[in-house]
Amino acid sequence: MSVERKEDGSITIKSNKEVTNEVTNIGKVEIISDDKREEKYKHWVEDCAKSVNASSHTFKETVQYFLQNCDALPIAKSDRRLKMFQLSVIMGYYRDKLEHQSSEFSFDMTDEEIEKWHKEQNAIREEVMNSTPEHFGLNIHGYYLPHTERNEVYYEQVYISEQNGVKHTDFSPKQINEQDICFFFEETTEHCQSFGGGGSLINQIIVFRGVSEDDIEKRNPRFLGYINALREMEIFPDFLKE
Repeated sequence: MSVERKEDGSITIKSNKEVTNEVTNIGKVEIISDDKREEKYKHWVEDCAKSVNASSHTFKETVQYFLQNCDALPIAKSDRRLKMFQLSVIMGYYRDKLEHQSSEFSFDMTDEEIEKWHKEQNAIREEVMNSTPEHFGLNIHGYYLPHTERNEVYYEQVYISEQNGVKHTDFSPKQINEQDICFFFEETTEHCQSFGGGGSLINQIIVFRGVSEDDIEKRNPRFLGYINALREMEIFPDFLKE
């Protein structure tokens, strides 16, 4: 394993394994504070809270709503896409339950410390990928959207959103949409996520699921996700354009 430090501050970690030829790139992210924008956002959240009425559905009802609004086929439990979602859920909710743990990454680490951190990360990933959802008390469902007439609107949205990025190439909509749009649901954490597109449908799902009085009062992530979905659907105004 080798660690390469670049002039822009980023770090590249290269594996010495000839078979995998694994390369990990870690870049520095500069967070620029914008007090005016943050203040506008806070006012927008409070204005939205005044307009939101508590109304919510159960997670099972939300999954059924999803299945009623598209053509969806189940993804096999062994599918890598479902395993990647499992990794995301466990790292977000149950990282402390893993046998393998990792030190916090820092750009001030020595090369030896970075190599150790990288090995720890690989051990965590391998542990999660080789575990079953049931081991962590999870109940995961994955679905992909086949290219049916009913689903074409979602693939068309992917094509339109990516057009600017490939406008100087000869890529066709078919080539851009080779990746399936997938949706994943986990019942214990009530976490849901889409991959490969489906942004408009995930917003519909979030709005259908709704919020409780407690969500509104606490301004918690579920409430913030709800009002952001309404903003993206142009039901609520965009605070950035005000």
